[in-house]
Amino acid sequence: MSSLENMLILHCAPTLFGIKQSNLFSCSMEDSESILKEMEIYNELLNSKDIYFKALYQCQNRIFILVYRKTKMFSYLSDRKVSYLLKSEGYEIPKTLDDLEKTLDFLGKRITGCEEFPHEIGFFLGYPKEDVFEYIKNSGKNYKFYGYWKVYGDEKNAEKTFWQYRKCKEVMENRRKSGKSVLKVLGVF
Repeated sequence: MSSLENMLILHCAPTLFGIKQSNLFSCSMEDSESILKEMEIYNELLNSKDIYFKALYQCQNRIFILVYRKTKMFSYLSDRKVSYLLKSEGYEIPKTLDDLEKTLDFLGKRITGCEEFPHEIGFFLGYPKEDVFEYIKNSGKNYKFYGYWKVYGDEKNAEKTFWQYRKCKEVMENRRKSGKSVLKVLGVF
């Protein structure tokens, strides 16, 4: 199994199964050349299923890869309140699916220019809007609980979603153990 496939199983199962709009993971720069080559192949095979791979940014030792569902992300970012906040941070809001790439490029630049992830990254990762807005308002403090993100709003729904994410990973790991590749699980081969 390749490094990329292992990372996809560990970090991206919810996006691959279509219940999350995106996942972000990092790998060492030592592995980046092989992972970037493999990403090109995955893009060729999976873009038709609305699954995309993008090297979002890199720092000295790591490269960060975004795996995303373009249609879901475009729809989420089109929300009036979300787009208003993003515009206030300098983003150009995508008008078409093809414009999304420019918006993601700007996110990569914002991350590179910050000492920490810009708080609006939660919108790109598909976290509940209420939780992202409250995270920004509270500077990451005063949350009810946390799992995949810090929860300020609907705790029951967040718990259910966290369970679904864990279940996706479990299913993907079990299928790998039975000899199926990620591409086979997704119906490519």
